[in-house]
Amino acid sequence: MLFGIKSQSVQAAETGTYQTSESDYKTVINTRDSMVKLYAKGSDGVFRVISNRVLGPSSSWATDKQIYNGVKADGTHATFYRVATNEWMANNSDGTAFGFEVRLQKLPGQVDNYPPSDAKVITVKNGVNAPIYDSYGHKTDKTLPANSSWLTDRYYSYGSGIPLNFVAYRIGNNQWLSLEDINVTASY
Repeated sequence: MLFGIKSQSVQAAETGTYQTSESDYKTVINTRDSMVKLYAKGSDGVFRVISNRVLGPSSSWATDKQIYNGVKADGTHATFYRVATNEWMANNSDGTAFGFEVRLQKLPGQVDNYPPSDAKVITVKNGVNAPIYDSYGHKTDKTLPANSSWLTDRYYSYGSGIPLNFVAYRIGNNQWLSLEDINVTASY
């Protein structure tokens, strides 16, 4: 799922038969359900694995630069996204799974890619044992009891019709409650 655009700043370099380009690229990248390797770019332009650091599963990272067709130490190529000073995550150019999902969008000053919610407190509906969803809209094995109240700060929705297919409010890291299961009991 892609939203947004790359910016215009681009630098290109020739690496064998591949052309490498670096561009400003402000977006949020979400790791999936596994840890993601980090790479450091050497003075020779080659990306090498950082052995003592990884990104945790189900976490969000702001990025500001992209290097297309960067060269790894083993000679393979990947697109790299910078998530810290000289710390990059790689998307393999051969299309293999790479452990994270790019959600391209402009960042309005927040690091989180979900819009802020006007709701402040949500309460599980009477008689409902509400399932908790993950950030991909999948039910987890956890539920919350009826009439329990939770603070919320973000929401997300998807679908093309009205009503939308799914609307959820965040109650914790990678924990969401469906609008169908709750009532908004306090808002800004």
